[in-house]
Amino acid sequence: MQQKDHTQMYSTSDHFYTTEMKDFKSVGYKFEGITGYLYSYQSVNTIGLHHFVSHVTHDNFYTHQTEINGYLNVGVVGYMYPEAVDGTVPLLRWWHPDVSNHFYCTDPKGELAPALGYTFEGITGYIHPNPVRGTKPLFRWYHP
Repeated sequence: MQQKDHTQMYSTSDHFYTTEMKDFKSVGYKFEGITGYLYSYQSVNTIGLHHFVSHVTHDNFYTHQTEINGYLNVGVVGYMYPEAVDGTVPLLRWWHPDVSNHFYCTDPKGELAPALGYTFEGITGYIHPNPVRGTKPLFRWYHP
């Protein structure tokens, strides 16, 4: 499944993750860096990282699940492992209910998420912290 154009899916106070190195500054997003690396194609033991957008809040949500109630499945961003494999780190999911925003990172402390009111929701999957053959970067953008 190919990712669709995301230019109509932006909202305020939002984190957006993509493997496309497009410039989202024109719609108010700030580039925050690379979260980790996903496989470009599904291989043995990998699962898709699906991108969903809320119909109501426009929250961007990423998961291995293929359906989420109240969210539109935009497509597969890339492929990751469902369990820890040598050389991978957990992709951690955080949630801030006041701004309806999910945040993802690989830092066990959540970067600044806890101090900003985010609560830890769990591990989304396992990704590479550095490039390996067959992977592509997962770019993180933020709209304040």
